[in-house]
Amino acid sequence: MATSFDQGGRVGKMTEEPQFMEAPEHPSVCALHDYLERKRGTREMADRADINPAEIVKLMPNIVIAEALDGGEDFRIRLFGTALVELLGEERTGKCLSEFAEESTAFSSKDPASVQRRWLAIAKHAFESQKPVFMKVPFAASGRLYLVGHAMSVPVTAGGSEPCQVIGGMFVTRVDSA
Repeated sequence: MATSFDQGGRVGKMTEEPQFMEAPEHPSVCALHDYLERKRGTREMADRADINPAEIVKLMPNIVIAEALDGGEDFRIRLFGTALVELLGEERTGKCLSEFAEESTAFSSKDPASVQRRWLAIAKHAFESQKPVFMKVPFAASGRLYLVGHAMSVPVTAGGSEPCQVIGGMFVTRVDSA
C-alpha cells in the first residue's frame, strides 16, 4: 500500500542517484502534479498565491516549499512537511539546501555533501527549466533496499512570470509495494 512514511523507523541511506522520469507514477505525486497543473492554467507556471493548502490537505505532510536565493543558486526551505520530518528525523524548515550536507546523515552513504549536491541540483533543474522534475529515490538499510521515494519538484511564480520558489513532494512506499 502506498502511504506517506507511517511504518517503521527513520530511513536508512540512499543507495544511488535518483532515477528521473518523464511523468509521475505514484498516485500522490500524480495528484499533486494535477493540482499544480490546474492552478497553472494557461501560464508557464502556477503562481504561489493560487495554491490553497486546504485544497490539498492530504498531501501537505509530504510537501516542501523552497524559496530561491541568489537567482536559484540556493534555496531556503519555507515548509517541510511533517511526514518528511518523521522520515528524515529532523525539521528542515528555515534551512538552506546548501546546509543539508552539514547536518544530514540519514541520506548519505559515504559523502554527506552528496545530499546537498543531489537536492540542490534537482531544485535548480526545476527552477531553471521552469518545468516539473519527477524522480524515484531508492533507500536502503543494512544493505537491503526497502523504501522508494517518489518525488517531484515544480517551479512556481509569485505574481510575475519568473520562478521564485519550488514546490516539491515526496511520497514513500515500501519496495514490495512500489
